[in-house]
Amino acid sequence: MAIGFFIGGNVLLKYLREQEAKNAVRVSAAVAISVPYDLSSGADALERRGIVRIYAHYLLRSLMGKVRAKEEVLANILDLDAVWASVTLRDFDDAATAKLHGFEGVEDYYHKSSSNCFIQSIRVPTLLLHSRDDPFLPVVSLPFSAIEANPFLSLVITEGGGHVGFFEGGPPWNPTLGMEEQSASFLAHHH
Repeated sequence: MAIGFFIGGNVLLKYLREQEAKNAVRVSAAVAISVPYDLSSGADALERRGIVRIYAHYLLRSLMGKVRAKEEVLANILDLDAVWASVTLRDFDDAATAKLHGFEGVEDYYHKSSSNCFIQSIRVPTLLLHSRDDPFLPVVSLPFSAIEANPFLSLVITEGGGHVGFFEGGPPWNPTLGMEEQSASFLAHHH
């Protein structure tokens, strides 16, 4: 069983689809939380929306730091001037992520890696959790028709929960996390 959050959720969904074709470790049930099903529109949303842009800038700085830490190894693989010139996550994904993983560029990477392109092929019971008030990923960006057409997928959209939080009450030092309870219940049912 597996749980994936945000980009990790997208990676998990891709793995679930690919595990059939490969002799991969089989996952019997999964939960994907706050997934950017379309990486291109997710990157755009991070750059457009007020306070979320602060997170996008923080994430970009963090990714650049990772490249800087491996600069000697990456100098022969990446155009480091293009990496350092990155102003947005899309720029960074074009200059670094796509190149490191064998894609032709950012659009090729986003298209081939976005789970909305293959979610209909997943054959593992999977809970998809999303919140209407997720500031990073608007609920309108979910691939509703593909999800509804796949009997292996169960979509839960909460009214609140933000981005991967899903706090439901309790004292601040010991909050109740609805996402944890729903995930545990789903996985236990499929165990």
